[in-house]
Amino acid sequence: MTQYSVSPSGEKFVVPQENEYQAEFERIEALADAARKDGKEIVVVMGVGFVGAVMAAIVADTVDK
Repeated sequence: MTQYSVSPSGEKFVVPQENEYQAEFERIEALADAARKDGKEIVVVMGVGFVGAVMAAIVADTVDK
């Protein structure tokens, strides 16, 4: 059965099935590696309930000084 993660704006994202975990991990790893090469920092926010959403917003709004 396909499961979805729904954003606060109503956008639906398919949750990977167990047999897709390795490919999804490799996809995310490649995205993180590319971002690092661009000089970006990588931050992982676990969970996007209220606290996770607030933390993600704070991190997204952070600037280097």
